[in-house]
Amino acid sequence: MTTGLVGWQSWSDTHRPAGSFPRRYFSPFHQNNLIKYNLAGSKPRRKNAPTGWCSWHHFGTHINEQIILNQAGAAAKLGLEFILIDDGWTTWGDWLFTDKNKFPHGLKWLVKEIKSIGLKAGLWWTPLLAKSSSRLFHQHPSWFVQNLEGTQVSPLDIFILNKRRVLNLENPGVIEYLNHVLDYFSDCGFELLKSDFLYAAHFNQKFTSSTIPDALLNRLLSTVHLRGFYSIACGCPLVPAIGVIDAMRISDDINIPQLNHLWPLNHIVVSQRINQLSANLKSRLPTQPLWHLDPDAFISDPTLGITPSQAGKLAHLIQNSNGPIFLGDDLTSLTPPRSDLIGQLIN
Repeated sequence: MTTGLVGWQSWSDTHRPAGSFPRRYFSPFHQNNLIKYNLAGSKPRRKNAPTGWCSWHHFGTHINEQIILNQAGAAAKLGLEFILIDDGWTTWGDWLFTDKNKFPHGLKWLVKEIKSIGLKAGLWWTPLLAKSSSRLFHQHPSWFVQNLEGTQVSPLDIFILNKRRVLNLENPGVIEYLNHVLDYFSDCGFELLKSDFLYAAHFNQKFTSSTIPDALLNRLLSTVHLRGFYSIACGCPLVPAIGVIDAMRISDDINIPQLNHLWPLNHIVVSQRINQLSANLKSRLPTQPLWHLDPDAFISDPTLGITPSQAGKLAHLIQNSNGPIFLGDDLTSLTPPRSDLIGQLIN
């Protein structure tokens, strides 16, 4: 069966016509935003959709090993399966190193502690991007995509000082490095991997069609998939992910942690993101035979910009997604009725 799908990549907002801003929602090759593919024979090996807690939504990059362990203890009491360590554990690109100020015992020790509590561990990374401040960029500048202006940066980074550079997946050194990183993640004991900003390689100015970047991304995702991780793809072009991921994010982050406590800015963002998730869920439902639909985390803390009625709507959307269920609140400070709503969601 061939079906039509609105959206080039997993965050593509179905409310916006092709060619609108932000450009990351749309193919750089000016393809029609209605993508067609054959569902027959494309079903990947299915794992059960996980439940867990994600560090991003409440803490942003301000995480450390004690925060993670405190949340793990609370997550175990709720009967969750995973603790997902999101952005903030290292400098982008330096995936073989942890921030020793935040994680003095290292990731392998932390995973062991998480497992001793009765949970599994997951990790976030962005395999195609490295920050200008990273040792990877300074040690291997030839590994990064070049254009007429110099080293290419992510299309997100117009106003960001610490630019995020795009790794060249056609470079054998890059492939060797990423394989080494995946070996390290496996050795640490991680069982879930959340890969972010996977559209980045498609914005290499040398490409005139999606054929080569689709093939390069498919090879990378296949490598992750064959390692046995539960694989979540974020900001991911849809077609090259068919058959090689377990879950596809279907909207932007439900909140921006840098705006936590900043009402009404955080509320405006959360409102827009809930509407985006609602619209995108409808357009992504035909792809459920291919992967789990990841609706992002459930939040209910008013300081994050969400109202009680919106929390109820978000819980409903997550349940209808029938995919991963991750919580984003500080689990150590839950009180009724928020804890009651979470109990209904995960049980």
